[in-house]
Parts: sequence; C-alpha cells; structure tokens
Amino acid sequence: MADSFKVEVRGIRELSRAFKRVDAELPKEMKAAFLRIAGTVADVARGKVPVISGKAASSIKPRASARGASIVFGGTVAEYYPWLDFGGRVGRNKSIVREVIPGGRYVYPAIASQKDETAAAVEKAVDQVARHAGFETKAGL
Repeated sequence: MADSFKVEVRGIRELSRAFKRVDAELPKEMKAAFLRIAGTVADVARGKVPVISGKAASSIKPRASARGASIVFGGTVAEYYPWLDFGGRVGRNKSIVREVIPGGRYVYPAIASQKDETAAAVEKAVDQVARHAGFETKAGL
C-alpha cells in the first residue's frame, strides 16, 4: 500500500480570510498557484499511464480552490480508469483480471514521488501571495 502524507499549512483559513480583507484578487492567486502545483503532479501521473486511446491519461486533471488542490481521474471520459490504476476484476463473469494494487499504479505514486517538491511549492506560493498582500512571513513556521 502506498504511503500516505499530508501537506498542512497552519492557519490557511485565517490567511485566506485576511487575504479577502486586503485584496479580493489574492484568493484567486492562491487558487492559481495551487492549480499549477496540482498540474505538475497530474503531469507526472499522466506520463506513467499506458496509452492506447489516450483517454485514461487525459482524464487525469488538477482541481483547485483558494484553500487547496486535488487531482481527479476517470469520470465519463474513462470509466475504466479505477480498474486500470488499482486493478480488480471486470467484464462478463469478472473474467478480465488485473492485479490489485491498493496504492494504485499511477496517481497516488505520482503524488508520493512529488511530496517534497509539492510541500516546497506550497510554502513558496503561500509566501509569495502573502508578501504580495503586504504581509511579512517567516518560512517554516
């Protein structure tokens, strides 16, 4: 099973509220920064997916808000994506078998492989947006 990890920014809600008071555009800057960061991880995952039609890889998309980001995959474009990534049995009488890998093959391993870069990018993005708003920051606190 893949390692779990979480990037936590303490006080992000308070920071987001302060940004809204200072400049209505700053939450948009945070969203854009988080979308870029998630996009980088999504690109890594897309590069690992085997390509036949390209639908599975193209279904991997970054999503973001002013408070965080995520990566979505599958959906109506590639309904089979969870099977492709995690494995299992599908088809008539469950006759098509793919080895089950609980941590997945593509998305979660890409997230894990990028965790240090992601944490650094989030810290840098929060620092840049905070400085743009006129706040003084101390990285690592």
